[in-house]
Amino acid sequence: MVKELYNPFEKYGIRRVINAATSATNLGGSIPDPEVFRAMEDSSKSFVVITELQAWAGKKIAEATGAEAGLPVASACNGLTLAAAACIMKGTELEEYDPLVRGRWSHISMRLPMHTEGLRTEFIVQRECRNAYDHSVECAGGRFVEVDSSKEALAAAYDPERTAGYYFTARGARNWLSIEDVVEVAHANGSYVVVDAAAENPPKMKLRYYIERGADLVSYSGGKHIRGPNNSGLLAGRADLMKLAHLQSYPFSGVGRGSKMSRETIVGLVKALEIYLASDEEAEFNEWLHHVEYFVDELGAIPGIEAGITYQRIVETGEPMAPFCYLKLDEGVCGISGRELVSRLQEGDPKIHTLWEPRFLLGPDCGGMMALNPEYMLEGEHEIVVKAIKEVLGA
Repeated sequence: MVKELYNPFEKYGIRRVINAATSATNLGGSIPDPEVFRAMEDSSKSFVVITELQAWAGKKIAEATGAEAGLPVASACNGLTLAAAACIMKGTELEEYDPLVRGRWSHISMRLPMHTEGLRTEFIVQRECRNAYDHSVECAGGRFVEVDSSKEALAAAYDPERTAGYYFTARGARNWLSIEDVVEVAHANGSYVVVDAAAENPPKMKLRYYIERGADLVSYSGGKHIRGPNNSGLLAGRADLMKLAHLQSYPFSGVGRGSKMSRETIVGLVKALEIYLASDEEAEFNEWLHHVEYFVDELGAIPGIEAGITYQRIVETGEPMAPFCYLKLDEGVCGISGRELVSRLQEGDPKIHTLWEPRFLLGPDCGGMMALNPEYMLEGEHEIVVKAIKEVLGA
């Protein structure tokens, strides 16, 4: 029997969503552990000096990532903006100030993003490394110099008068230079490497992976698999650059001023990080696989549907880290295409969000593929998804 789900948004006239897709920001990220909310509620009962709380959280982030320093940030995108700002302000008088000591440095930090005369603002990036989120760098006043994926091209693009750093996207195409190659070229020029690692977890080892390979600043989402508040992230890296990032952050008047994190959000992020580090990845994987096998058994029996198991893999090793159920529809038999099925599921009540050709997760070989991801599904939702698909297909 299919269980009826509680909809906490019904009182507002809004349909609930079953998330069989991924930790999408527009769906609210993830659902944190209740311990996270308890920690957030407790921190709401008193005031605190935000910079001191940021410093405490930064130490926790540094310990988790193996970096010299860390900073809680209001999303991975915000972390990238602050990282770019830090690289741009390197070598300026802003380095003389300390975020934990009262001072007047707003006239320096407020130069960004518009008043960049005399500052290094260029970030060298492999052309294949570009994505929609790298606009975060431009929000800090940076601009990109695109090059081919070769060490020679990376080295030739460096200009000591203009280059602020190198930019690297952790997940994407597999034909660009590795983080090791980019670090080698950047450091040979005395420059820095900023890494967008927003969606690199799981596995947990990715929290240390880029720092261990010499990256200078790495930005992670806190609201995805770490399961912190949706508006949270982690920035980790070199202490000198992290200080400059902090000086550009709130509660100060730099480019990060508007990206505030409440004291509750900062504490919730740290609690979520602690829970994530203590989690059993093998047990999680096996639980997801159990649900995927259920989907395959139930949906693979429908005429016109090819159902199977596919995996999101660690790019560097090829090891599977998350199982998905894929579905391919024979439109001549089913009467609708896979893309139409994805749309029809989103029209129901509850809305069901699935994945369509998720190249960012499964790579380039997922054309015509619909996928169900059990990672963010709650008890009772798996049966509802199967029932809804069967109803749409008239099975």
